[in-house]
Amino acid sequence: MGPVCSAQKRKSKAHEQKEEFRVSNQPCLDATSLAGQSLPLELKNQFGLEDSVQNLMKLFKRFTMFLDLVGNLDQLPQHTRDKLNNCIVIKQNISIIIQNNVKRVMREQQIIKRIDESDYYLIFNDRKFASTLNQMMSKLSNVILTELKPDEDFQSAFPILAVSFEEEAEKINNIVEKLKNNINISIRKGSSQHSISINQQQSNRKASQQ
Repeated sequence: MGPVCSAQKRKSKAHEQKEEFRVSNQPCLDATSLAGQSLPLELKNQFGLEDSVQNLMKLFKRFTMFLDLVGNLDQLPQHTRDKLNNCIVIKQNISIIIQNNVKRVMREQQIIKRIDESDYYLIFNDRKFASTLNQMMSKLSNVILTELKPDEDFQSAFPILAVSFEEEAEKINNIVEKLKNNINISIRKGSSQHSISINQQQSNRKASQQ
């Protein structure tokens, strides 16, 4: 029995060494080897949400810069001042929304630090924030295109800036529509999964009662 056991052990050890050699010589699975593979639908939607929110926030930053160039409103007619003040109020509300949502996510993730612009990435994938931002940016572009664009006093006072306002508003509208579709897909997917879960629970209860 002794020689037989020794032979089996040697055979087993040789097999293990062969397996280790085979595994160690396998090519590494790096990012480039995955480049041609398609992403799951939920990840594509997630990346779409992130891109749209990030682009929308870039446009908000650009619009804020353009709005600051308007300067003193005292020389403008009252109706034009009211429209620009409306834009300013929306801009301030969006800034508050951004800050509050970053604080919320940082609190959820137990991150303790002062908020700066580099922390905004925390809310790029936040569907709740995306929905609110989308509504506010849509409201902003609507004011620009339906109120400021037809305003001759605004157009004559800021001929170049008025064009920039309109261009930014059009870009905002394009992203708003994409983001709205992305959010709707995400909501439908979540509702579908919730319904499946409820149906499964009901089936399990019926099975346990039988």
